[in-house]
Amino acid sequence: MNTESTLDLFRNFWAGNETGPILSICTQPEYRQNPDLEQMVELAAACIREDMASGENVLPTFVPDFGTVSMPALWGGQRIPAAKGGGIHIHPIVDSVTDLEHLAPPAPFEESDFYLALSLYRRVCERIGSDDIYLRTPDVQGPMNTLGLLSDQTELLMTLYDAPDLIHQLLMQITDVEIDYLRRYRAAAGKERVIGNIWPWVTLTDGQGIGITQDFMPLLSPDLYEEFELPQLKRIADEFGGVFIHCCGEYSQHLPALARADFKILGIETHYPCTKLWDVQTALGDSLAYVPYIAPTGLAEFPTIVDFLKSLDHHASNRTRILVCIARQWLKPEQLAALKAWAR
Repeated sequence: MNTESTLDLFRNFWAGNETGPILSICTQPEYRQNPDLEQMVELAAACIREDMASGENVLPTFVPDFGTVSMPALWGGQRIPAAKGGGIHIHPIVDSVTDLEHLAPPAPFEESDFYLALSLYRRVCERIGSDDIYLRTPDVQGPMNTLGLLSDQTELLMTLYDAPDLIHQLLMQITDVEIDYLRRYRAAAGKERVIGNIWPWVTLTDGQGIGITQDFMPLLSPDLYEEFELPQLKRIADEFGGVFIHCCGEYSQHLPALARADFKILGIETHYPCTKLWDVQTALGDSLAYVPYIAPTGLAEFPTIVDFLKSLDHHASNRTRILVCIARQWLKPEQLAALKAWAR
Protein backbone atom coordinates (compact mmCIF):
# COMPACT_ATOMS: atom_id res chain seq x y z
CA MET A 1 0.00 0.00 0.00
CA ASN A 2 1.21 3.50 -0.88
CA THR A 3 -0.20 6.06 1.56
CA GLU A 4 0.11 9.02 -0.78
CA SER A 5 -1.58 7.26 -3.71
CA THR A 6 -4.42 6.20 -1.39
CA LEU A 7 -4.81 9.78 -0.18
CA ASP A 8 -4.84 11.02 -3.79
CA LEU A 9 -7.52 8.48 -4.68
CA PHE A 10 -9.80 9.71 -1.90
CA ARG A 11 -9.00 13.37 -2.49
CA ASN A 12 -10.14 12.96 -6.08
CA PHE A 13 -13.18 10.99 -4.98
CA TRP A 14 -14.42 13.63 -2.53
CA ALA A 15 -13.67 16.37 -5.06
CA GLY A 16 -15.95 14.60 -7.55
CA ASN A 17 -13.14 13.82 -9.98
CA GLU A 18 -13.35 10.07 -9.34
CA THR A 19 -16.77 8.42 -9.33
CA GLY A 20 -15.77 4.88 -8.53
CA PRO A 21 -17.03 2.63 -7.31
CA ILE A 22 -14.13 2.85 -4.89
CA LEU A 23 -13.34 -0.07 -2.60
CA SER A 24 -11.87 0.45 0.87
CA ILE A 25 -11.18 -3.02 2.24
CA CYS A 26 -9.68 -3.10 5.72
CA THR A 27 -8.86 -5.64 8.40
CA GLN A 28 -11.73 -6.10 10.87
CA PRO A 29 -10.79 -3.99 13.94
CA GLU A 30 -11.76 -6.66 16.45
CA TYR A 31 -10.21 -4.64 19.26
CA ARG A 32 -13.19 -2.25 19.23
CA GLN A 33 -14.87 -1.77 22.64
CA ASN A 34 -12.25 -3.94 24.31
CA PRO A 35 -12.26 -3.08 28.06
CA ASP A 36 -8.61 -4.17 28.36
CA LEU A 37 -6.84 -1.08 27.04
CA GLU A 38 -3.42 -2.72 26.88
CA GLN A 39 -4.89 -5.48 24.77
CA MET A 40 -6.67 -2.89 22.61
CA VAL A 41 -3.32 -1.23 21.84
CA GLU A 42 -1.66 -4.56 21.06
CA LEU A 43 -4.48 -5.78 18.80
CA ALA A 44 -4.81 -2.41 17.08
CA ALA A 45 -1.10 -2.39 16.21
CA ALA A 46 -1.37 -5.90 14.75
CA CYS A 47 -4.49 -4.93 12.76
CA ILE A 48 -2.81 -1.81 11.37
CA ARG A 49 0.29 -3.76 10.36
CA GLU A 50 -1.94 -6.16 8.44
CA ASP A 51 -3.58 -3.27 6.61
CA MET A 52 -0.17 -1.75 5.81
CA ALA A 53 0.87 -5.01 4.16
CA SER A 54 -2.44 -5.63 2.34
CA GLY A 55 -2.00 -3.45 -0.73
CA GLU A 56 -5.61 -2.31 -0.42
CA ASN A 57 -6.99 1.24 -0.67
CA VAL A 58 -6.97 1.75 3.08
CA LEU A 59 -4.89 3.97 5.34
CA PRO A 60 -3.26 2.54 8.48
CA THR A 61 -5.83 3.70 11.00
CA PHE A 62 -6.60 3.36 14.71
CA VAL A 63 -10.33 2.99 15.50
CA PRO A 64 -10.86 4.13 19.13
CA ASP A 65 -14.33 2.69 19.65
CA PHE A 66 -15.68 2.85 23.21
CA GLY A 67 -19.30 2.33 22.17
CA THR A 68 -22.12 4.65 21.15
CA VAL A 69 -21.93 6.20 24.60
CA SER A 70 -18.83 8.40 24.22
CA MET A 71 -20.87 11.59 23.82
CA PRO A 72 -23.71 10.97 26.34
CA ALA A 73 -21.23 9.65 28.92
CA LEU A 74 -19.89 13.19 29.19
CA TRP A 75 -23.07 14.07 31.07
CA GLY A 76 -23.11 10.95 33.26
CA GLY A 77 -24.90 7.64 33.25
CA GLN A 78 -23.60 4.23 34.18
CA ARG A 79 -21.90 2.41 31.31
CA ILE A 80 -23.18 -1.11 30.70
CA PRO A 81 -20.33 -3.41 29.56
CA ALA A 82 -20.68 -5.21 26.26
CA ALA A 83 -22.26 -8.65 26.43
CA LYS A 84 -21.04 -11.37 24.07
CA GLY A 85 -21.75 -10.23 20.52
CA GLY A 86 -23.12 -6.87 21.68
CA GLY A 87 -21.91 -3.37 22.31
CA ILE A 88 -21.41 -1.04 25.26
CA HIS A 89 -24.59 0.72 26.41
CA ILE A 90 -25.51 3.32 29.02
CA HIS A 91 -28.22 3.77 31.65
CA PRO A 92 -30.19 6.96 30.88
CA ILE A 93 -30.02 9.64 33.57
CA VAL A 94 -33.05 11.67 32.45
CA ASP A 95 -36.52 10.44 33.38
CA SER A 96 -38.50 13.66 33.31
CA VAL A 97 -38.58 17.26 32.11
CA THR A 98 -37.30 18.27 35.55
CA ASP A 99 -34.20 16.12 35.00
CA LEU A 100 -33.65 17.77 31.62
CA GLU A 101 -33.87 21.21 33.18
CA HIS A 102 -31.09 20.35 35.64
CA LEU A 103 -28.66 18.50 33.37
CA ALA A 104 -25.18 18.66 34.88
CA PRO A 105 -22.26 20.27 33.03
CA PRO A 106 -20.27 17.82 30.88
CA ALA A 107 -17.10 16.13 32.06
CA PRO A 108 -13.92 18.02 31.13
CA PHE A 109 -12.11 17.07 27.96
CA GLU A 110 -9.33 15.44 29.98
CA GLU A 111 -11.86 12.92 31.37
CA SER A 112 -13.51 12.18 28.01
CA ASP A 113 -13.19 9.30 25.56
CA PHE A 114 -11.61 11.79 23.17
CA TYR A 115 -8.69 12.32 25.52
CA LEU A 116 -8.41 8.58 26.14
CA ALA A 117 -8.40 7.95 22.37
CA LEU A 118 -5.50 10.38 21.91
CA SER A 119 -3.52 8.63 24.64
CA LEU A 120 -4.10 5.19 23.09
CA TYR A 121 -3.33 6.54 19.61
CA ARG A 122 0.11 7.70 20.76
CA ARG A 123 0.76 4.28 22.28
CA VAL A 124 -0.29 2.55 19.05
CA CYS A 125 2.08 4.77 17.05
CA GLU A 126 4.90 3.91 19.46
CA ARG A 127 4.09 0.20 19.24
CA ILE A 128 4.23 0.31 15.43
CA GLY A 129 7.22 2.64 15.39
CA SER A 130 5.62 5.17 13.05
CA ASP A 131 3.90 8.54 13.27
CA ASP A 132 2.34 7.97 9.85
CA ILE A 133 -0.81 6.47 11.39
CA TYR A 134 -4.32 7.85 11.07
CA LEU A 135 -7.22 7.69 13.52
CA ARG A 136 -10.95 8.04 13.79
CA THR A 137 -13.03 9.87 16.34
CA PRO A 138 -14.75 8.07 19.19
CA ASP A 139 -18.38 7.62 18.16
CA VAL A 140 -19.73 11.10 17.35
CA GLN A 141 -23.45 10.90 17.98
CA GLY A 142 -25.51 13.80 16.68
CA PRO A 143 -26.95 16.19 19.27
CA MET A 144 -30.40 14.57 19.24
CA ASN A 145 -28.82 11.10 19.39
CA THR A 146 -26.83 12.22 22.41
CA LEU A 147 -29.90 13.58 24.16
CA GLY A 148 -31.80 10.40 23.24
CA LEU A 149 -29.13 8.22 24.88
CA LEU A 150 -29.26 10.34 28.03
CA SER A 151 -33.05 10.25 28.27
CA ASP A 152 -36.07 8.08 28.55
CA GLN A 153 -36.93 8.36 24.87
CA THR A 154 -40.71 8.45 25.29
CA GLU A 155 -40.31 11.32 27.73
CA LEU A 156 -37.94 13.07 25.36
CA LEU A 157 -40.29 12.78 22.39
CA MET A 158 -43.15 14.22 24.47
CA THR A 159 -40.93 17.09 25.62
CA LEU A 160 -40.34 18.07 21.99
CA TYR A 161 -43.99 19.13 22.00
CA ASP A 162 -44.42 20.18 25.63
CA ALA A 163 -41.20 22.17 26.12
CA PRO A 164 -39.60 22.82 22.72
CA ASP A 165 -37.58 25.82 23.94
CA LEU A 166 -35.90 23.64 26.56
CA ILE A 167 -34.94 21.05 23.91
CA HIS A 168 -33.55 23.75 21.62
CA GLN A 169 -31.46 25.08 24.50
CA LEU A 170 -30.11 21.63 25.41
CA LEU A 171 -29.27 20.78 21.81
CA MET A 172 -27.40 24.07 21.51
CA GLN A 173 -25.38 23.21 24.62
CA ILE A 174 -24.62 19.67 23.43
CA THR A 175 -23.54 21.00 20.04
CA ASP A 176 -21.26 23.55 21.71
CA VAL A 177 -19.53 20.71 23.56
CA GLU A 178 -19.30 18.48 20.46
CA ILE A 179 -17.70 21.26 18.42
CA ASP A 180 -15.30 22.18 21.21
CA TYR A 181 -14.17 18.60 21.92
CA LEU A 182 -13.86 17.72 18.24
CA ARG A 183 -11.84 20.86 17.63
CA ARG A 184 -9.48 20.01 20.49
CA TYR A 185 -9.22 16.38 19.41
CA ARG A 186 -8.31 17.27 15.84
CA ALA A 187 -5.82 19.92 16.97
CA ALA A 188 -4.07 17.46 19.31
CA ALA A 189 -3.84 14.67 16.73
CA GLY A 190 -3.34 16.85 13.67
CA LYS A 191 -6.58 17.43 11.78
CA GLU A 192 -5.21 15.78 8.64
CA ARG A 193 -4.79 12.57 10.67
CA VAL A 194 -8.46 12.36 11.71
CA ILE A 195 -10.21 10.66 8.79
CA GLY A 196 -13.75 9.95 9.97
CA ASN A 197 -16.03 8.49 12.64
CA ILE A 198 -15.71 4.92 13.95
CA TRP A 199 -18.40 3.87 11.47
CA PRO A 200 -18.64 3.56 8.55
CA TRP A 201 -14.97 3.34 7.63
CA VAL A 202 -14.99 6.18 5.11
CA THR A 203 -11.73 8.07 4.58
CA LEU A 204 -12.17 11.84 4.81
CA THR A 205 -8.89 13.37 3.67
CA ASP A 206 -6.98 16.51 4.63
CA GLY A 207 -9.07 17.19 7.74
CA GLN A 208 -12.13 17.99 5.65
CA GLY A 209 -15.40 17.15 7.34
CA ILE A 210 -16.40 14.71 10.05
CA GLY A 211 -18.58 11.63 10.24
CA ILE A 212 -21.64 11.84 12.48
CA THR A 213 -24.34 9.40 13.57
CA GLN A 214 -27.99 10.27 12.96
CA ASP A 215 -29.74 7.11 14.19
CA PHE A 216 -32.41 9.09 16.05
CA MET A 217 -33.58 10.41 12.69
CA PRO A 218 -36.08 7.55 12.00
CA LEU A 219 -37.89 8.29 15.28
CA LEU A 220 -38.69 11.88 14.33
CA SER A 221 -41.27 13.33 12.01
CA PRO A 222 -39.88 15.38 9.12
CA ASP A 223 -40.97 18.63 10.78
CA LEU A 224 -39.33 17.76 14.09
CA TYR A 225 -36.08 16.65 12.48
CA GLU A 226 -35.88 19.84 10.43
CA GLU A 227 -36.70 22.03 13.41
CA PHE A 228 -34.53 20.47 16.10
CA GLU A 229 -31.61 18.58 14.57
CA LEU A 230 -30.78 20.17 11.23
CA PRO A 231 -29.82 23.59 12.70
CA GLN A 232 -27.29 21.86 14.96
CA LEU A 233 -26.03 19.67 12.13
CA LYS A 234 -25.47 22.82 10.10
CA ARG A 235 -23.36 24.32 12.90
CA ILE A 236 -21.18 21.20 12.98
CA ALA A 237 -20.91 20.99 9.18
CA ASP A 238 -20.03 24.67 8.85
CA GLU A 239 -17.36 24.35 11.55
CA PHE A 240 -15.60 21.33 10.05
CA GLY A 241 -16.17 21.63 6.30
CA GLY A 242 -19.08 19.21 5.97
CA VAL A 243 -20.52 16.05 7.45
CA PHE A 244 -20.77 12.43 6.41
CA ILE A 245 -24.08 11.06 7.71
CA HIS A 246 -24.50 7.57 9.15
CA CYS A 247 -28.00 6.22 9.66
CA CYS A 248 -28.74 2.50 9.38
CA GLY A 249 -32.52 2.87 9.51
CA GLU A 250 -35.37 4.24 7.40
CA TYR A 251 -34.88 7.96 6.80
CA SER A 252 -36.46 8.57 3.39
CA GLN A 253 -39.09 10.81 5.06
CA HIS A 254 -36.28 13.29 5.76
CA LEU A 255 -34.88 13.49 2.25
CA PRO A 256 -36.77 16.68 1.32
CA ALA A 257 -35.36 18.45 4.39
CA LEU A 258 -31.84 17.19 3.67
CA ALA A 259 -32.20 18.37 0.07
CA ARG A 260 -33.08 21.85 1.38
CA ALA A 261 -30.22 21.91 3.88
CA ASP A 262 -27.83 24.82 3.42
CA PHE A 263 -24.70 23.02 4.59
CA LYS A 264 -22.28 20.58 3.02
CA ILE A 265 -23.21 16.90 3.12
CA LEU A 266 -20.12 15.01 1.97
CA GLY A 267 -21.86 11.65 1.78
CA ILE A 268 -24.50 9.43 3.30
CA GLU A 269 -24.91 5.77 4.16
CA THR A 270 -27.80 3.70 2.81
CA HIS A 271 -29.08 0.33 4.05
CA TYR A 272 -31.24 -1.62 1.62
CA PRO A 273 -34.18 -2.16 1.94
CA CYS A 274 -34.58 0.34 4.82
CA THR A 275 -33.41 3.15 2.56
CA LYS A 276 -32.70 2.62 -1.11
CA LEU A 277 -29.67 4.30 -2.65
CA TRP A 278 -31.54 5.28 -5.80
CA ASP A 279 -34.31 7.00 -3.78
CA VAL A 280 -31.72 8.97 -1.83
CA GLN A 281 -29.86 9.86 -5.00
CA THR A 282 -33.06 11.06 -6.67
CA ALA A 283 -33.59 13.44 -3.76
CA LEU A 284 -30.01 14.54 -3.05
CA GLY A 285 -28.31 14.20 -6.43
CA ASP A 286 -24.69 13.60 -7.38
CA SER A 287 -23.10 16.33 -5.26
CA LEU A 288 -22.47 13.81 -2.46
CA ALA A 289 -21.12 10.28 -2.21
CA TYR A 290 -23.00 7.12 -1.21
CA VAL A 291 -21.89 4.23 1.00
CA PRO A 292 -24.29 1.33 0.40
CA TYR A 293 -24.95 -1.62 2.69
CA ILE A 294 -27.57 -4.33 2.84
CA ALA A 295 -29.59 -4.70 6.04
CA PRO A 296 -30.39 -8.17 7.48
CA THR A 297 -33.94 -7.79 6.13
CA GLY A 298 -32.50 -7.67 2.60
CA LEU A 299 -30.55 -10.92 2.77
CA ALA A 300 -33.44 -13.01 1.44
CA GLU A 301 -33.28 -10.99 -1.77
CA PHE A 302 -29.50 -10.57 -1.94
CA PRO A 303 -27.56 -13.32 -0.11
CA THR A 304 -24.29 -11.33 -0.09
CA ILE A 305 -23.29 -7.70 -0.36
CA VAL A 306 -21.67 -8.52 -3.70
CA ASP A 307 -25.03 -9.60 -5.14
CA PHE A 308 -26.56 -6.41 -3.84
CA LEU A 309 -23.83 -4.14 -5.19
CA LYS A 310 -24.10 -5.68 -8.66
CA SER A 311 -27.81 -4.78 -8.63
CA LEU A 312 -26.88 -1.10 -8.26
CA ASP A 313 -25.63 -1.10 -11.86
CA HIS A 314 -29.28 -0.86 -12.94
CA HIS A 315 -29.84 2.30 -10.90
CA ALA A 316 -26.61 4.30 -10.60
CA SER A 317 -25.53 6.70 -13.31
CA ASN A 318 -21.94 7.15 -14.41
CA ARG A 319 -21.86 10.23 -12.16
CA THR A 320 -22.85 8.38 -9.01
CA ARG A 321 -20.02 8.33 -6.47
CA ILE A 322 -20.12 5.01 -4.63
CA LEU A 323 -17.71 4.07 -1.87
CA VAL A 324 -17.76 0.50 -0.52
CA CYS A 325 -16.20 0.15 2.94
CA ILE A 326 -15.93 -3.40 4.25
CA ALA A 327 -13.68 -5.74 6.21
CA ARG A 328 -12.04 -8.52 4.24
CA GLN A 329 -13.19 -11.02 6.89
CA TRP A 330 -16.79 -10.43 5.81
CA LEU A 331 -16.29 -12.17 2.48
CA LYS A 332 -15.00 -15.49 1.23
CA PRO A 333 -12.00 -15.21 -1.14
CA GLU A 334 -14.13 -15.83 -4.23
CA GLN A 335 -16.62 -13.17 -3.09
CA LEU A 336 -13.82 -10.69 -2.53
CA ALA A 337 -12.50 -11.41 -6.03
CA ALA A 338 -16.00 -10.90 -7.47
CA LEU A 339 -16.28 -7.59 -5.60
CA LYS A 340 -13.02 -6.33 -7.05
CA ALA A 341 -14.07 -7.43 -10.52
CA TRP A 342 -17.36 -5.52 -10.14
CA ALA A 343 -15.59 -2.34 -9.01
CA ARG A 344 -13.41 -2.29 -12.13
